Amino acid sequence: MKQCPVCQATYPDEQRYCGQDGNVLVEFEPVDPLIGVVVGGSYRLRKHLGTGGFGTVYLATHERLPMMVAVKLLNPGRMVDPSMVSRFRLEVEAEALLTHPNIVRVLDHGQDPVAGFFIVMEHLNGRDLAKLLDAKQHLGVLEIFALVEQTASALDAAHKAGIVHRDVKAENLFLVDDRTRPEGFLLKVLDFGLAKLTRNAVTPHGQTVRALAHRSNAQRTFGSPATMAPEVATAGHIDHRADIYSLGAVVFELLSGHILFEAKTLDEMLFSIVNKPAVVPSAMPGGEWVPTALDEVVLSMLQKNPLNRPQTMAEVRRLFEKARPEAEIAWSEWFLPGGRAGTASPRRRVTATAAGRPVQVTVRRDRPLVLTIDDDRVMRGLVRTLVVSTGCDCEALESGEAALDWLRRNPPPDALICDVLMPGMDGLTLVDTARANGFQGPVVFCSSVVSARLRVETAEMGRAWCLDKAMEMHKIPETLRIAGIAPPSGA
Repeated sequence: MKQCPVCQATYPDEQRYCGQDGNVLVEFEPVDPLIGVVVGGSYRLRKHLGTGGFGTVYLATHERLPMMVAVKLLNPGRMVDPSMVSRFRLEVEAEALLTHPNIVRVLDHGQDPVAGFFIVMEHLNGRDLAKLLDAKQHLGVLEIFALVEQTASALDAAHKAGIVHRDVKAENLFLVDDRTRPEGFLLKVLDFGLAKLTRNAVTPHGQTVRALAHRSNAQRTFGSPATMAPEVATAGHIDHRADIYSLGAVVFELLSGHILFEAKTLDEMLFSIVNKPAVVPSAMPGGEWVPTALDEVVLSMLQKNPLNRPQTMAEVRRLFEKARPEAEIAWSEWFLPGGRAGTASPRRRVTATAAGRPVQVTVRRDRPLVLTIDDDRVMRGLVRTLVVSTGCDCEALESGEAALDWLRRNPPPDALICDVLMPGMDGLTLVDTARANGFQGPVVFCSSVVSARLRVETAEMGRAWCLDKAMEMHKIPETLRIAGIAPPSGA
């Protein structure tokens, strides 16, 4: 473990620089003071599972019952922020109102004198949809329809209870391993921390929650730009139909391998969400297989005006079920052995599933391939857009570890674009390791923490460039041209 000597933040051994201020990290032997602590009188923290900007999650065991749970603690720095405490409590109250097999169960909550605010949830084994999308750009048709059905069912129950999720995205759709199901998973909708409780929200005992509704209406929140509904982006009137739009954006990526609006900046993305008409999935490279019936359902969910969308999740489920036969035929004709994927999509490698069996379609590469690595999902999308604009293909991964695994299993890419500060393996260590294992192509470091020292260190690597993520990201295409990867502008 390493630690920043200035802000005291801790990082894995592979990390070189502090993600907060860019200082060089020093060796540190951490002792998590909460490991072994009994929270709320019943839950002994056993293992750190993950930390985000909002909360930290631990694996815990019950002191009196033979059960394992996940305990989410509000990060200490957030406890002094009333809005964050309000959001934490709102997550508890929203999820506690719901009892549905596809919504994570809240078992307990409270405020511990040592650990602070906590939520106890069922412990889940699996991974979220974002990681699955990062690992392979297409799911099989069986999995796609099962995912939509289970998500829509969960959100339908939430809407009927008077709760709008407001942050439906791939990271909040968790696939629990379940080999008893044909699709291989049970989906759980997570994180109601940005939920909106309407005036008709009711508890399981039929009691109204007007006070909660007032608080959630007054709270100004901001969801994920990649799946945000136009009315959320403009802070307009928000109801359950915002979730319908967001689910449509998730399905768009499932079908095509692309986020709905790929842009060079976040402002450009938000402008597109509000003003630019959505295209159908089949219009995107990689979505060619999508039939008209499925295109029409997704496009209806992505209408700017909520009145023009399906009005309930139950209607969404019916529309998808109606489109399913045509979609299954189209998917089979495209991806199964002997199908059209090998000729119509010559640069795509697809791992998919048909009738529960894996199907691998491997095809040749005929354009330069750039591998981009960034732990921020939106930034990966922005970089990919810039790379594709040069005539290159782009494979986007979320971590240094994932990139090394990809490099072991595939022919080397023509270039790397990577962040420097990432959880786990930082970008410099990744490139050092890749070079030691034979990768000799050019590297573009794109970081939010750029110093003179970092520029010198990257320059000494040879065939390496360093760009400031905030100010110089637009230079990625020209840098690839200078490196000889992308063709000259206008060629």
